[in-house]
Parts: sequence; structure tokens; C-alpha cells
Amino acid sequence: MWRPLLLTLGLAALSLSTAATVTVKPGDTLYGIARRQGVSLEALLAKNKSLNPQLALKVGQVLQLPARSGTARVATTMNGGVVRPAGIRVSAVLPVQGRLTSPYSPAHLGLDLAAPTGTPFVAARAGRVTESRFDARTGWGWTIVLDHGAGMTTRYSHNSANLVQVGQTVETGQVIGRVGSTGNSTGPHLDFRVMVNGNVINPMGLY
Repeated sequence: MWRPLLLTLGLAALSLSTAATVTVKPGDTLYGIARRQGVSLEALLAKNKSLNPQLALKVGQVLQLPARSGTARVATTMNGGVVRPAGIRVSAVLPVQGRLTSPYSPAHLGLDLAAPTGTPFVAARAGRVTESRFDARTGWGWTIVLDHGAGMTTRYSHNSANLVQVGQTVETGQVIGRVGSTGNSTGPHLDFRVMVNGNVINPMGLY
């Protein structure tokens, strides 16, 4: 009579142990895995300290998953909304599924997401286009800036093409440009930056 119970407990233990890891499948990205598991990209990287975000994931690679608090789960299941310190509630998507070549840091106030030239990228959040131009003075190259209201703006730079015009309203996930290497750039990538009330914040705080 104890065998079924022991078997059940064994299966439960196995389920708990396997839930702490995830195996990389074809097409997986760090961002995609983090979204599916309901954790932030930063927490996933912190849990896997040997992981180099500048290198592509390998199929079959096993990643450790960070613990998810109840608060974190609510934040990631309510349409991806995250409450920022400024009191702004956002629902955002990553502009392009590229390789993270430069994470956010005091020396680099944004994310560099490498992708082939011409790859479409999208608006991280709904908003209005306030800039769509070639910025030669600061080295951004073809650049788009969106105003999302409540003091939040996002910037997309080094584009090969801008597909929106100033004054245009865009939706979350709408294609607004194509990845390039214009301006001061060493290779095709999207430089993605976020500002709230004039202060630069880590873009991964949106996800």
C-alpha cells in the first residue's frame, strides 16, 4: 500500500528538481526563456554566472532558473506589467530577438542587440514618434525616439532604415525600423535605451 504513495512522492520530487532548470531548444534566446519562465533576464544571468550573454545559446545547454517570488509572478503574468519607481506601469516587448552584445552598465546606458542588417525591429511599447532622423552629430546614425507618455521615452539607434515618421502613433510590437550599422557603430545591431522623466533606466527593468 505504500508503493503508490512513494511513487507519487518520487514523481513530485522529480518535478520539483527539474523545475529548477531548463534545457535550451532550437530557436531559444535568453530573453525568450526568461519570459516563458516568468523571471527577469537579469535574474537568469545572475543565476548562471558562467553564462556569457554575448554568445549564442547552445541547443541542449542546461540553465539554472532563479527562484520566483509571488510578487515576481504577479508582475510577469499581468500582461508583463512592471511597476517602475516613478509609478509608471508598463507592458513592453523586446524590440528585436537579437544577441545581447552589450548589457546595460554605467559605461553603456542601454542594450546592444546584434542582428543581421535589415532585421525588422518593433516598438517596445505604444507611443508617438518624436524623432525619426539621421543623427550624425552624436553618432547614433538613423534613430527613432518614441514618447510613451508619463515621462517615458525609448530610443532605437544605428538603424539601416526608419519606417515611421514624426507625429505617427505606433502600437506595442509594431515594426518601426530595420537593424543596421549607421553612425558610430562597429557592426549591425540595435542600440535600445529607455528614459523616465529624463533619467536613463535599465531597459531590462521593463520585462
